[in-house]
Amino acid sequence: MVKDPKNRPLLYVVTGVIAVAAAVYFLMLPSAGILDWFILAMGIVSIFKGVQEYLQLHGGLAGIRRKSGGSGPDLGTPDDKA
Repeated sequence: MVKDPKNRPLLYVVTGVIAVAAAVYFLMLPSAGILDWFILAMGIVSIFKGVQEYLQLHGGLAGIRRKSGGSGPDLGTPDDKA
């Protein structure tokens, strides 16, 4: 599952959400420590990386708008010459 580039962003986002939820739970306990803050930071970074890879895979925000039928700039293919 991890080797497939289409599933990797989803894996990052799901892992990040689980890490953020666990960190919030552990931070509410009276014995919260610095490692709980690290779990929270790693979860946020994982969500960010998942969204970033998803946007790269689908051509950024303009590519997502174009696929959904919205109006966006037509950037053409990388082989187009001016």
